Amino acid sequence: MTRHLIIDLINQGELMSNFINDKILVVDDNLPMRKALVETLRHLKYDTMEAGNGEEALELIENQLSGIPGSASSAVALIMSDLAMPVMDGRELFSELKKRNSAVPFVMLSGYLANNALDDLKEKGLSGWLQKPADIEQIAKLLEKILK
Repeated sequence: MTRHLIIDLINQGELMSNFINDKILVVDDNLPMRKALVETLRHLKYDTMEAGNGEEALELIENQLSGIPGSASSAVALIMSDLAMPVMDGRELFSELKKRNSAVPFVMLSGYLANNALDDLKEKGLSGWLQKPADIEQIAKLLEKILK
């Protein structure tokens, strides 16, 4: 399925209609990569939030939970995070959220990911992973599977 066909189906309301406005937190230190993913998610009719590393993501989530004015109005339905980032990487963010008993689905993004690392993360509750750069069809299928 091509990107244009998927976008046409989205615009016609024939694809992922149950998931419109689910909020996805995108965590990536690479600004162009993060913006491209956010744009793709918006084409898929998801609401988005952004963070440049795991610490920023935790701060956004904490602000949301504490009801700080100006924070996002609805809960995060899913987190998509790059694996390798400075300050706090995706693995550390995932581990910290698990320590806090978070049930929010988590998708890891990576340019490379060793199979044993993936198995370890899946055992700990990772919802899925995507090889970067992921195309719109891969993203749509994975999110539909996780959020249905």
